[in-house]
Amino acid sequence: MLLQQYAGDGYIKSSPELVTLAKKFVARFGANPLNLKAFGGLLYHADTVLLDLEKLGRKTVPCLQLCHDVLPKHLKNCLAFCSLFPKGYIFDKHHTVLLWLSRGFIVPVEGRELEDVGVEYFNELLYRSFFQYSPSHDYKEDKFVVHELIYNVVLSVSYDKYFKYEDLPSRVPENIRHVSLVYSQFQTVQLMPKTEELKDLQTFLVVQPEWHWQQYKISFPTLNLVGLDDFFLKFTSLETMDLSHTDIEELPGSIAGLRNLQYLSLNGTSIRALPSELCSLRNLQTLKAKDCRFLTELPGDTKELLKLRHLDVTKELGYVHLPHGVEQLTELRTLPVFHASGDSSHCSISELGGLHNLRGCLQLAGLESVKTGSMVQEANLKDKQHLQDLTLQWHDGGADIDADDDEEAENVAEQVLECLQPHANLQELCIRGYEGSVFPAWMQGSLSLPNLVSLTLDCCCNCTQFPAIAQLASLKFLSVRKMYDAQRLISDVHGATKFPSLELLNLWEMYGLEELFEMSEGDCPRLRKVCVSRCPDLKRLPCTPSLGELVLHCCHQFPDIPELASLVSLKIEGFHGVKSFSLTPAALPALKKLEIRCCNELSSVHGLAALTTVQRLKIAGCPKLLFCDESQ
Repeated sequence: MLLQQYAGDGYIKSSPELVTLAKKFVARFGANPLNLKAFGGLLYHADTVLLDLEKLGRKTVPCLQLCHDVLPKHLKNCLAFCSLFPKGYIFDKHHTVLLWLSRGFIVPVEGRELEDVGVEYFNELLYRSFFQYSPSHDYKEDKFVVHELIYNVVLSVSYDKYFKYEDLPSRVPENIRHVSLVYSQFQTVQLMPKTEELKDLQTFLVVQPEWHWQQYKISFPTLNLVGLDDFFLKFTSLETMDLSHTDIEELPGSIAGLRNLQYLSLNGTSIRALPSELCSLRNLQTLKAKDCRFLTELPGDTKELLKLRHLDVTKELGYVHLPHGVEQLTELRTLPVFHASGDSSHCSISELGGLHNLRGCLQLAGLESVKTGSMVQEANLKDKQHLQDLTLQWHDGGADIDADDDEEAENVAEQVLECLQPHANLQELCIRGYEGSVFPAWMQGSLSLPNLVSLTLDCCCNCTQFPAIAQLASLKFLSVRKMYDAQRLISDVHGATKFPSLELLNLWEMYGLEELFEMSEGDCPRLRKVCVSRCPDLKRLPCTPSLGELVLHCCHQFPDIPELASLVSLKIEGFHGVKSFSLTPAALPALKKLEIRCCNELSSVHGLAALTTVQRLKIAGCPKLLFCDESQ
């Protein structure tokens, strides 16, 4: 029963009061799935609100309204804020929590990060069905929507505090303190005439529905705001402001008057420089300037923003350089990108050493400009226990590095990587464009990275041997690209299971690779998918009993396929010079899907007709392939 699923079957049965209440609920509201999910989530948290539920239950209140009315105050506040966004809006969990934080909705809990408490709020609302996973996104992306019926309930209780302009039809009532501007077309907005009746304003958000970006495929600002200087001078109580995807090229100096501002987002704007006055906003906790294509550096006094917890200046092309003094921003929790510039006027990578609270993801780019290992040693990554995802990048985009290039640069790169050992809690690691020829000691064995789940080695072109990663107990995803001269994925390892948790293996452009490794009983017990692309010398694949999907792409020769008892899907593509190959039915007893594409010279596939388990066969771009071979 859906109600029991969301409330916990055992939890309901253990409480006679909840059993009685649940029966009354179903009798009164019926078995509508949304109602059941919302009420089930409510019952799960109902141990302290039974009296309120009984009182509300005597009133003629719609189900979803009832579920809302018994929410704790802090959750009501969080939901009400969401009414500033349009119906069907895609909520990002992390972004939403930072907005709640700026409004003071998150109650501090001793010993816990405010952001973690905010995530707990979000998850509770999700469990109570006020949020639902977005059907157009993978659940791992943390994208959510509010059901239309629940959205209507939230609107009905927040209309007197929150006002949403949708395509600018009207003026804002004077008692409103929180305003959003929702637009879906190119336009110019005169701010002051639209807000002239307002006496005060604490929240101003520019919101563009995600569907609009997807529909028109636009990546440049589409809203022109006029009157920003006067707007700042009038509304000095602003605490939360999002001007993302507007056509502003500069912020007026009057922003210095926004002393209470805690959240400022300028993502996707045409901003060219941030004013020095911004650095006087001592209460600012979040500063976002993602994908600002003209922005190249932050003001010199950014170090004065001592309460800053989140700084994101990520951009698709190029980097935003940070000034000296970043090490003073000790409250920083997230800094997704740091570019190690060789310019002495910019922040040194050593200043990361003072940022002990960094968490989440961090990309260290421009490492080719670091000239000594001691400089990165001071960054002290090994003590940053809350970092989960780390990217170490030398050349932009992973430029190819020849083995005969500067030997000094190779030695320095090896020293730098040795000194960038992360904390043992790290879960994801990507090394890109590495100029060294050997991997560091901390990548050899399982002791330094016991919690590593994902490893990507991209364009480590000088390396001829893989690090000893076969015993990493938590490793699930391994991707390797452009290690041209490596012949084996790992050397023989005796006495231990290889890749005990590995699920996905991707290999691209490994031109010297001949084999992966020798399989022993018990190796790779969870491996479910292997993708091999442009590995022309690969001769054989290991016998992995758990493998369910195999993709082979653009190789010069067809590798030997051993017995793969669990293989369900096989895709073969781009074997342009191969004229024939064999598929042994006895080795592929579970094969159901077979796809062969773009093999220009392929004339025969021995054993094809005998693959009686195949339910879906697709062949395309193989003009010479015949099906009359008697051996088939």
